[in-house]
Amino acid sequence: MHRFSRRWLLVAASTVGLIGLGAADHVLPAGAAGSTDAAALRAWILAGARSYVGYAESSGRLGLPELPQLESTTALFTGTTRIRAFVDGPDRFRVDELTPVGERDTYRIDGREYVWDFGFDQLTRVVDARSARPPARLPRAADLLPPELARRLLALAPDDPVTPLPARRIAGRIAAGLRLVPTDPATTVGRVDVWADPATGLPLRVEIGARGEPAAAVALLATELRAVAERSPDPTELVPTVPPGAGFVTAGAADVNGALRVLDAPPPPRQLAGRDRMPPAGAADANLAGVGLYGAGLAAFALIPVSRGIAERVIDGSTAAGGVPVEVPSGRAVRLATPLLSVVVRVGNRGGGALLVGTMTPEVLERAAADLAQARRRP
Repeated sequence: MHRFSRRWLLVAASTVGLIGLGAADHVLPAGAAGSTDAAALRAWILAGARSYVGYAESSGRLGLPELPQLESTTALFTGTTRIRAFVDGPDRFRVDELTPVGERDTYRIDGREYVWDFGFDQLTRVVDARSARPPARLPRAADLLPPELARRLLALAPDDPVTPLPARRIAGRIAAGLRLVPTDPATTVGRVDVWADPATGLPLRVEIGARGEPAAAVALLATELRAVAERSPDPTELVPTVPPGAGFVTAGAADVNGALRVLDAPPPPRQLAGRDRMPPAGAADANLAGVGLYGAGLAAFALIPVSRGIAERVIDGSTAAGGVPVEVPSGRAVRLATPLLSVVVRVGNRGGGALLVGTMTPEVLERAAADLAQARRRP
């Protein structure tokens, strides 16, 4: 996006108006939100999606280096993301990622998905989003909204213990809090803190901290609804408005996520690092060549095929990015680790490369890279 226009001034003005609806948060006395039980609050949050309209800000401090063709994805976890949301349910929403020079809007309407890119004056229809669950894809701004992120993380660890946290004032409301501590020693996630409206179960703030960090440490990823109204969006807010002369294209999900598109990638192994590959969620997931998800809950990682050129660029530039060489039976590999996210990139002696990424200890991904190299050597 490279243009600055009157429309962006209107977007900025509306955002400032939304911010003005909420008050700055601060910790309140422990009893301010009543005696909300942490387990009951978790169940209330997971009970179902609520309709709302709001403005959120997410702040990431993961310290990830820029990876070729993944710059927009790593930016979600290394800086501030501003998000405007119109949510009427899991299959009816509009989420706008706002930048100083434009916006990128994602619409999902009754099984159809659209992406409006203001900077390029182009509307894209994602043709294979017509399923109960969208196919595997890269993270996007919508995934960082507190209601979406809280439900996703709590659902991944239904048996891990939760404890209450002091209430906070968020978006002008007194929110009850809970802390989930993962029990799997292989995950790098040390805590997931969630604050929600105790009357409705709508999550308002989520913080994720790394294992072993001090209790008072700043969260490596924090997202908060700065302003929110629990109402259904107006139907007109959920329909893309395309100005005259704008472009319109149709693309598949794999085309939108170009980094996932390696057509000649071999099938993912059934097991890596002693962890079984999760079964595909549907036909769309099964058609993403070479992509595999391994592990369970918050201790999981993904295998994503990348081109040989991308893998070699990452490995060759790994010294400046703090990379550590990894020994593998064949080819080359390098590890790029942060306190919360581990990444291993491997390129074979022949063929393409692979990206292993997840909230797992670096040792697990190093073992997975070795297993992958061994599997690729078999006839």
